[in-house]
Amino acid sequence: MNRNSRVRVLACVIGFVLSLLLIGVVLIARQRVLLWTVTTFYTPISGEAEWEGQWELSELGADPSEAGTERVTIPFTGTDFALWVRRGDYRGNFFVSVDGAPANRLPREARGAYLVLTSPDYTPSAGFLSASSPPSGGTEGGAAQEVTIPVASGLDDGPHEAVVVADRGWDQWPLVGWAVSRTPDTTLYRWALVGLVVVGSVCLGGMVWGVRGQRASTDGQRINGWRRREGEGVNGWETDKRIEGTGGGGIWDSQFAVLLVAAGVFYFSPWLPLTLVSGLVLAILVVLRLDLGLALIAVTIPFYRHPRALFGKSFTMAEIVTLLCVGSWAVRWILCRLRSPLSTLHSPFSTLHSPFSILHSLSSLDLAVLFFVLVAAASVFVAEYRHVALRELRVVVLEPALLYLMLRTSRLDGKAIWRVVDMFVVGAVAVALIGLVQYGLGVNVITAEEGFRRLRSVYGSPNNAGLYLGRALPVLVAVALFGTVRDRRVAYGLAAVAVGLAVLLSFSKGALILGVPLALLALGLLAGGRWSWAALGTVVVAAIVAVPLLRTPRFASLFDVRSGTTFFRLQLWRASWMMFRDHPWLGVGLDNFLYQYRGRYILPAAWQEPDLSHPHNVLLDYGCRLGMLGLVAGVWMQVAFWRLALGLRGGAWAGGHGTPHVVGGLEGGHGTPRREGDLEDEGREAWAGGHGTPHYVGGLDRRALALGLMGSMVDFLAHGMVDASYFVIDLAFAFFLTLGVVQWLARSETNGLET
Repeated sequence: MNRNSRVRVLACVIGFVLSLLLIGVVLIARQRVLLWTVTTFYTPISGEAEWEGQWELSELGADPSEAGTERVTIPFTGTDFALWVRRGDYRGNFFVSVDGAPANRLPREARGAYLVLTSPDYTPSAGFLSASSPPSGGTEGGAAQEVTIPVASGLDDGPHEAVVVADRGWDQWPLVGWAVSRTPDTTLYRWALVGLVVVGSVCLGGMVWGVRGQRASTDGQRINGWRRREGEGVNGWETDKRIEGTGGGGIWDSQFAVLLVAAGVFYFSPWLPLTLVSGLVLAILVVLRLDLGLALIAVTIPFYRHPRALFGKSFTMAEIVTLLCVGSWAVRWILCRLRSPLSTLHSPFSTLHSPFSILHSLSSLDLAVLFFVLVAAASVFVAEYRHVALRELRVVVLEPALLYLMLRTSRLDGKAIWRVVDMFVVGAVAVALIGLVQYGLGVNVITAEEGFRRLRSVYGSPNNAGLYLGRALPVLVAVALFGTVRDRRVAYGLAAVAVGLAVLLSFSKGALILGVPLALLALGLLAGGRWSWAALGTVVVAAIVAVPLLRTPRFASLFDVRSGTTFFRLQLWRASWMMFRDHPWLGVGLDNFLYQYRGRYILPAAWQEPDLSHPHNVLLDYGCRLGMLGLVAGVWMQVAFWRLALGLRGGAWAGGHGTPHVVGGLEGGHGTPRREGDLEDEGREAWAGGHGTPHYVGGLDRRALALGLMGSMVDFLAHGMVDASYFVIDLAFAFFLTLGVVQWLARSETNGLET
């Protein structure tokens, strides 16, 4: 980086730091001003109000009748108005207007602004707790809580009139009182914060852009340096490989077999001594062979609903193995730090000497992942239910991101990467076969509309089975069609049949109508040529064959917007949009959607489905959980992924000029291309476990794998438009596994080496 670039980057760093400091100063000043707020509380007995209908008033508050004609008009003078309500495990709403307009702090529907009286978690929580219990006799009553909920703010400091209309909630004494506040004007502080956020964002963007501006020329120098060191026999990755311990044996080598046996004994053992011994063996093997641990993570991903009990707590096998792999990865990091500077200069674990070199070494996808993790961590601080947010941060964000980090920084060879991919699809095949056997025996199936049987396998819902299997199916199809290793192609083809049948029997509308068809169509279009027409024809034929399904009760309801799944989905999206608008920057926090939806945003018409934990839409999911910053992170990861992946479509040919790509890197360092026929022989040897030849990923096989991963990402986006996308444990791990493998493929092709 030249002097001028360094000065500009340094200026951006200083501007960013100053922006953060000033934001803190403004927030503190704003908080001090808000201390001057004066709030007065009123009860139905002490306050002046006009009551209409059959209200019952007492020291407990006000209770409406079952007739449903109750309303109260409350005059007040102030800038803010809130209702003091008793919430619990019952159904009810207050519709609130101020000065004839819907209250501006509440969500809205056709009848106006509404306040949900159902408590978010059905149990007492923080708030103004009453010393007395609500009277018994409520038909839907349970534990109750008293909270003060703002319903209007930013009003002129003068006289106003609020009207509250009760909708259900009888025998629950839901209206405890109301509160009126006079709040100082903080408009100046709000605009100052907006300006500082803009300035800080510009400085951050300039800092990253400036550091990475010199990347292309430096990358070229680095590649040449790698090749020179390879010819001199001092290649840094070879040293890493010795530490990695991936040499010898095929994909199904003896050490991996021992690892699988140890993992199986550890998972199923009913005796603590055997569990501890097998766990110790498992830990030792993972420390010695990180590549095997990563493959074990891949195969255990879909079984998160069946955790391993350990010392009074339960942990998923994917989580246990991930933590073991992190320990193994840390050992390698320490060993690399202890090496000589020559061997660590270009090691992924090498010591970076400045913030500039750290930023410069990161790809756009790395930065996107890092930004996503930081936003997710920040969202915990705005979450109302922080304990569930912290758990989701651990199991859905940090641990999957650690998998990406290990795939990204560990110098794995082609054999190790293929082992990870193979075990990923083995896990999916296991899910499919378990589900098919259960379906044939008639056990653990879901009976839907009019006796419609649905496969769910190891999941609680058939839709979850369709979501995960939809991630694996494009990989199976791509390798079966475009790969070069005959044994792997046959195995993946047979696996694709089983997985495809399981997806079909799950009768997941999102998988069958959106996810799988669009993923396979994208696979053909990305492959190009005759495959585009073949994919289009296949999708059309499948659509014609599936027409009779539209007459079944399950699929016929797709067109009914007044009842059924489509109706509730539309109501959910409306409520989720209101939630996003109210929490635009960091959302409501990880895993807090359920509580905010059930306790505040659920539309009265959707009362039959209050227990939804996500918006069933990928954009709304990122937006509601993580706000606008989360959306930026999600879009950034997608853009970075597709920039890398699309460049791999022609990975079988060097530069796209029709020359067979070098298989296994440079032979003897002389750059002689191997014949295309050698591709299958070498791949077969790697698959069968041959000895004596380096096991690299061939160009055509790399292209097939890249196409499959792109198809998997299309399924992520397409199915995610109507269902879950990322924020489930198995989907999160599958997502970051996809990013990590694509990053590896792009790195190996960019460097001209099969690392």
